[in-house]
Amino acid sequence: MGNEPIVGAVIRYSGIVQGVGFRPFVYRCVRDVDLKGSVQNTDNGVLIRIDGTRKDIEGFFCTVKENPPVLAEIHKSSISFCNPFGYSDFTIIESKEKNSGFTPVSPDISACPDCLAEVFDKEDRRFLYPFTNCTNCGPRFTIIRSIPYDRKNTSMRSFRLCPECLSEYKDPADRRYHAQPNACPVCGPGLRLISAAGEEIAGDPVKKASELLLKGNVVAVKGLGGYHLAVNPVMAKAVKRLRKRKRRPGKPFALMARDIGTAKDFCVIDKKAENLLTSFESPIVLLKKSAVAASLSNDVAPDTDWLGIMLPYTPLHHILLREGPQILVMTSANISEEPLVFRDEDAIRSLSTIADAFLIHNREIVRPCDDSVVALVRGNTVPVRRSRGYVPRALPIGPFKSQVLAAGPSEKNTFCVLKDGNAYMSHHIGNLVNEKSVDAYTEGIEDFLKMFRVELDAIACDLHPDYVSTRYAEDLSRKNNLPLYYIQHHHAHIASVLAENRITEKVIGVALDGTGYGPDGTIWGGEFLIADRKNYERAGYYTPVPMPGGEKSVLETDRMGLSYLISAYGSLTCIPGFDFIDAFEKPRLQMIGKMIDSGINCPLTSSCGRLFDAVSALIGLCKRPSYDAQGAILLEKEAGDLKDLTSPYWYEIDAERAVHFEPTIVEIVKDLKNGESAQRISRKFHSTIVLSGVEMCGKIKKMTGIKKVTLSGGVFQNRLILEHFKDQLEERGFSVFLNRFVPPNDGGISLGQGVVALSKII
Repeated sequence: MGNEPIVGAVIRYSGIVQGVGFRPFVYRCVRDVDLKGSVQNTDNGVLIRIDGTRKDIEGFFCTVKENPPVLAEIHKSSISFCNPFGYSDFTIIESKEKNSGFTPVSPDISACPDCLAEVFDKEDRRFLYPFTNCTNCGPRFTIIRSIPYDRKNTSMRSFRLCPECLSEYKDPADRRYHAQPNACPVCGPGLRLISAAGEEIAGDPVKKASELLLKGNVVAVKGLGGYHLAVNPVMAKAVKRLRKRKRRPGKPFALMARDIGTAKDFCVIDKKAENLLTSFESPIVLLKKSAVAASLSNDVAPDTDWLGIMLPYTPLHHILLREGPQILVMTSANISEEPLVFRDEDAIRSLSTIADAFLIHNREIVRPCDDSVVALVRGNTVPVRRSRGYVPRALPIGPFKSQVLAAGPSEKNTFCVLKDGNAYMSHHIGNLVNEKSVDAYTEGIEDFLKMFRVELDAIACDLHPDYVSTRYAEDLSRKNNLPLYYIQHHHAHIASVLAENRITEKVIGVALDGTGYGPDGTIWGGEFLIADRKNYERAGYYTPVPMPGGEKSVLETDRMGLSYLISAYGSLTCIPGFDFIDAFEKPRLQMIGKMIDSGINCPLTSSCGRLFDAVSALIGLCKRPSYDAQGAILLEKEAGDLKDLTSPYWYEIDAERAVHFEPTIVEIVKDLKNGESAQRISRKFHSTIVLSGVEMCGKIKKMTGIKKVTLSGGVFQNRLILEHFKDQLEERGFSVFLNRFVPPNDGGISLGQGVVALSKII
């Protein structure tokens, strides 16, 4: 160290710095400059005590801060100098626990190339070992019980390291140095294959499972964050059987391909899509079907020209796809509307009527985590479901001291914890429609509050009084005497975009979705807001129409078709000889008509989603959806590529900035009577939605001078709407901002709720 004086320093890094190879990385950096000291995990991050020259220490501090391990995220860092400690070497020491503060946990990471090379090397001791991992990959979020992230605090605690694994764990030069899930066939978890009757099937579990899949059987496969149901997608009868057993008649199934080459056979994949598929998050990516996709059963994704496809992200998946079919249906293992199954006893009890066999292992899944889903729109990543690989990665949203729980919505639920300047979104919970899903929700919240050591200052929830999440928030608020903030649904949508894009000023917020409770007691969903993080005003909206039967109109969308017809014509008698009306049974037609006329059980809705339902039903595409937004998905499919907008249908925007679609409906009926194709009608309808919205934004801009527009809500999962809305606005001089971190659907609502609540507290 020359003649420069030796000083001591205390260095702290916080963020995602545990479970990502951070301490071994620090060890190697220190040895490069001959510094002495120690590094350890703490409740608050990583603590380093170090001796050396001031110049070397400062250089080391900057190196780590500016070039951390690829999986790490440093949110905060600090350095303070002191007298030297007197270290003679550099060591990694046992973690320090004080039960105060917290360190963000890393997401689960897909298997790295080095580990996969070992798995398929016949000479390696981990040959075909399905739980191979290192500091660069493997389970994190789904195995940790408490922080700090050490083996004793994970579900690997029950697996004692063998001498060889322990040697790797202690060797600073080894990539498994302090890799907490480290294991091998001698000391780690193992596999079993059991029948639906609970009997163990003899032989190599993976080979036997592969044989079953090749024969068309359904196999439940235990993965990182829960079970999948796997079946061979080229076998039509097998896929139909899975649909029937799972009670999922139409919603597309996800696929897992053996490798990127196989994925390219079935989908159109550009470089950005390939990068997403092969990323360490390894999400399901929605991609255009190729010609070869016709070899798959039509029941894999019957309503769309897109496939949801992912690559294997664990060694087990890689081995299974090498031994068996090159592509598999890999759908979440649950009965429709129930949460993901992740406990072994629950899997065998609830899935035995669906799966013919179970490929299970004895590494406990501490918390469930479903696969993430993303779309690519004009090269931009749009999250559809944010879960495995991304959760619980933080979103920095600015300095604040309050700790807030945002309870989320009732559908596509996630919740959000906001603490120390960051927002931590939960994994995907799903629809809170039954006891099991509500239990998963409440258990998830309790788990997050404990794991992140949250001391709540406030709670945020949706304005809807009947949401399960709202009632939960109200109960938690009462029990703990905490302030509760009711956040309007569409304001939360817009606030999520504001938070992601670090916008603090007012914007024009366009929120188009299915359902959101308005302060006037009606159901909103076609909204044009002037909003910032704290407040909003309704500057424009779709003209409300009756929703006969309330939520029943979501299940029987021809009701919305009738509602729009009556709004447009005044009476159904004004539309003689219209096939859509003639298809109704007379008693049902009269019953729905009387409901609309009387207003009984007919809440008003301005929902864009319900308008899509109505048009889809009128055209004859979908009158009884079997899953959320099926009618809208079929309309999008019918429109095709729609590279250029067509002439729109007629619509009107009145002096109060209400968009009237009654003229649109009249023109659609004329087109149908004249034999116009469903494709042409769908293209004109999509163009109408886009151009009416863009015109509305122009009117609000003229009134306010605001040039920034945010787009959010489930309708913006429709790539045609999103692409053309954005293009048309930008052509008119607007700056357009979208969701990138959370989905535009209700899966991103909790982020917005938390951000609005924080702004009101501050």
